[in-house]
Amino acid sequence: MGNEATEHKKYVAEAHGFRSDLLCILGLALLLLGCVPVEQNRIEDAKLAMEQARVYSLSGQWLFFPSDLPADAVLDSSPAIRKALTLRMPLSWHQAGLRIEGSAWYRLDVTISQKAADRLQRHGEGLSILLPHTDAAAEVYWNGQLIGQNGIIGSEGQLIETGHRKSVYDVPASFVEPGKNIISIRIAGYHGVGGFITGGSFLGPQSDVHSIFERDVIWHSVLALIFVIVGGQHIGLYLLYRRARSYLFFGLFSGSFGLIVLSLHTLIAFWYENYVLEHQILFQSLIWIAIFHSLFLKNFYRFPIRFPLIPLFILCTALSLFSLTALFWPEGMFYTEKYVVPIMLISHALGLVWGTTVSLRALKKGVQEARIIVIGYVVFMITTLLDILGYLNLTAMVGLTEEGFMAFVFCMGIALSSAFSTAHKQKEKLVDRLRANIGKLMQTQQVLEFSEEKYRHLVENSAEVIFSLSTSGEILTINRQSQTLLGRSPRKLVGRNITELAASTTIGSVLMREKIEEVVRGRCRVSFPFDFRNILGEPRQMNVVLQFIPDSRNQSDGTVYGRATGYIEDSLGQYLFSEKQTYFLANYITLGDQMSQRLTQHLHHYISSDEIAAIKMGLREMIINAMEHGNLNITYEEKSRATREGTYIQLFRERQVSEKFKDRKVKIDYVLTQSYVGFRIADEGPGFDHRSMLREGATRANEERLSHGRGIQIAKNEFDTLKYNSKGNQVTLVKKFELIRGRKGIDAG
Repeated sequence: MGNEATEHKKYVAEAHGFRSDLLCILGLALLLLGCVPVEQNRIEDAKLAMEQARVYSLSGQWLFFPSDLPADAVLDSSPAIRKALTLRMPLSWHQAGLRIEGSAWYRLDVTISQKAADRLQRHGEGLSILLPHTDAAAEVYWNGQLIGQNGIIGSEGQLIETGHRKSVYDVPASFVEPGKNIISIRIAGYHGVGGFITGGSFLGPQSDVHSIFERDVIWHSVLALIFVIVGGQHIGLYLLYRRARSYLFFGLFSGSFGLIVLSLHTLIAFWYENYVLEHQILFQSLIWIAIFHSLFLKNFYRFPIRFPLIPLFILCTALSLFSLTALFWPEGMFYTEKYVVPIMLISHALGLVWGTTVSLRALKKGVQEARIIVIGYVVFMITTLLDILGYLNLTAMVGLTEEGFMAFVFCMGIALSSAFSTAHKQKEKLVDRLRANIGKLMQTQQVLEFSEEKYRHLVENSAEVIFSLSTSGEILTINRQSQTLLGRSPRKLVGRNITELAASTTIGSVLMREKIEEVVRGRCRVSFPFDFRNILGEPRQMNVVLQFIPDSRNQSDGTVYGRATGYIEDSLGQYLFSEKQTYFLANYITLGDQMSQRLTQHLHHYISSDEIAAIKMGLREMIINAMEHGNLNITYEEKSRATREGTYIQLFRERQVSEKFKDRKVKIDYVLTQSYVGFRIADEGPGFDHRSMLREGATRANEERLSHGRGIQIAKNEFDTLKYNSKGNQVTLVKKFELIRGRKGIDAG
C-alpha cells in the first residue's frame, strides 16, 4: 500500500512537470513562428515608396472615395474627380462616422524603384497583396486591372454575396512597372456596416507574401486551437472534480477567446462562410467572456471578492439578445457594431484592471499562484488595451491581443496546475491520515462490536429489567425481562413514559418522576422500591436503581439508565438452620409467583432443582386457587365459561374491586426445619368439596382442558402430605427431606 502511494505521488509530480515543460516549449515555438520580418514603414498621404523587393506593411493613410466610382475614375488624379477623403487602414468607414449604403473605394499610390523591379524580374515573380479581412466583399485592382475578388459586388455597387476571409491577391509580373502604380480596393458594406480592412495587410514579392499568409493562417489556427483545447481540458477537469468550479469558468473563458480568434481572422470562413453567423459567434463570445472572467476570479481565489455580478449578468444578457437581432434584422448589425461592441470593449478594459487589482490583493494575502496570474494580466492588459484603443480610433492597432492572451493562458495554466498540485499534495496527506484513521477505526469497531454483542448478551439474558430513559422519563430501550416479570412486550413499552407503569397512577407516578428529576439534577445514583403494574393491572413490587449518564458532547443532555429487580437472592441462606413465617396476601396473581419464589429460595440445600421447580409450581397453583376460588368465590363453572369466552381477566378484576371480596386475604404459614418444609394456606372463602375434587379433578380437567383443578394434582404428586380442613378453605402441605421416605400419606379427612 505504501509503495503504491509513493509511486502514485511520483507519477503525479512527473506528469505535472512534463506538462509545464511541454507548455513552455510549445509557447516559445509558437512565439518564434509568429515573428515574421516586415518592413515597418508608415504610409502617409496615400503613398508608398517601394525601394527594395521586400514585404511592406500597408497600414496607414489611404485615399477614400465614399461614393462608388468607376475603376478608371478612381485611377484618375485630375481635379475633375470629386475630392477624396483620407482614411486610416485598418479602420472601417462606419467607425470613421460614415454611413455608406453600397460600396466605396480605397486607393494607394505605390512607387516601385528600378532596383526593386529588376530584382523581381530576375527572380521571375510578381507581387502579392495580403488582405487578412475585408468586410463584407472586396475587389482588388492593380493599375485598373482586376486581380482578384472576395465575394460578389454588383455593377451598381450593391452587395450580392459576402466574402471576407483572409486572402492573397497575386499581381502578375507583367503588371509590375517601375515608377508609379496604383492599388485600388472596392469594398461593399453590409447595410451600412463594413469597409473594414484589418491590420496585417502586406505588399511584397509573391513567395514572401504567400509565406506570411501561410504562417499567419497556421499561427492563428494553432493559437485558436490551443485556447479551445485548454478550455475543453479545464471543463473536463471540472467534470472530474465537481467542486472545482474555477476550472469550468476558466475553460469557458479560454474557449470563448478561441472562438474570438477564429472569428476575427476569418478562419471559420474556411469551413463555412456566412457573414452574419460568423459575426454572431464573435459578438456572443465577446459579450459572455466578461462573465466567465469575473466568475473565474471569484472561484479561484480563496477569499471573498465583491463584484457587481448580477448587474453585469443583466447587461451581458441584454447586449446578447440585442446582437441576436442581426440574424433577422440587417440594421441590427450596424447598431451592434456601433454601440454594443464599444461598450463591451470598454467593460473588458475595466475588467482587466479589476482582475489585476484583485490578483495583487490575493498576492498580499499570500496566494502564491497570484504572482504568476499578475504577470499574465499585465501582458494581456497591455496588448488588449492597445488593440481596444486602436479599434476606438485613438491609436494605431498593434494586433497582439491573441499573443497577450496566450501569455495570459500560459500563466493561468501554470497557476491552476500549481493550485491543483498543492491541493493534490494536501489530499495525499489527508488520504494517508485517513488510511491510518480507518485502520484504527476498524480495530475500534471490532472491539465495539464485541463489546456490543457482550453487552446485548448480558442485558437480554439478565434476570433484571434493564432499561434506559430520556430525562423526561420516556422509555428508550428495555430488555425482554419486562415480558417475564411484568407481562409486557418490550416493543410496546418503548416510547411510553415509565410513569404510566406505576401501580398507583397518583402517588406512584409522582414518586417515579421525582426520582428521575433527582437523578438528572444531582447527576447521581438512587435506589428505591417501586410498585409496577403488570399486564393484569396488579402491582408488582420491585427494587429500582436509576443512574444518570451525561452526553459527552453536551452536558445538558443525557440518558437515565436503570434496572428493576423482582427477586434478590439471600446470600445468608446457606447459614439458615430453620425459620417460621406468616404472610397475609392480597388477591393478586403476581403475588402467587413472588410468594412461591420466596418460600422455596432456601430449599436448594435439601432437594434438587427439579424438585424445587415442581414444588414451586404446585405451591403457586394452590395460592392462586385460594385467591380465585376461595376469596373471590369464582366457581369452577364460572372460570370454565369465562376462559372459553376470553373474559377471565375481566371477571378476576371485577371480583378484586368488589366490596364483598376486596378485603379478603390469603394467610400462609410457613415453616422450614432440617427434616421438612411445611405450608398452610387458608382463605376466607366458603370452602369446597375437596374430597370429590381429589377423586374427579384430574379426569374433569383433562376433559375440559382447563387450568383449574390441576393445582391439586400437582401438589398431590410433589408433597408427601396434602391435607384439607373439613370446610375446604385451608390446606396443609408437607415435604420431607429424609433420603428414604415412607409411602406418601394423604389425609383427605
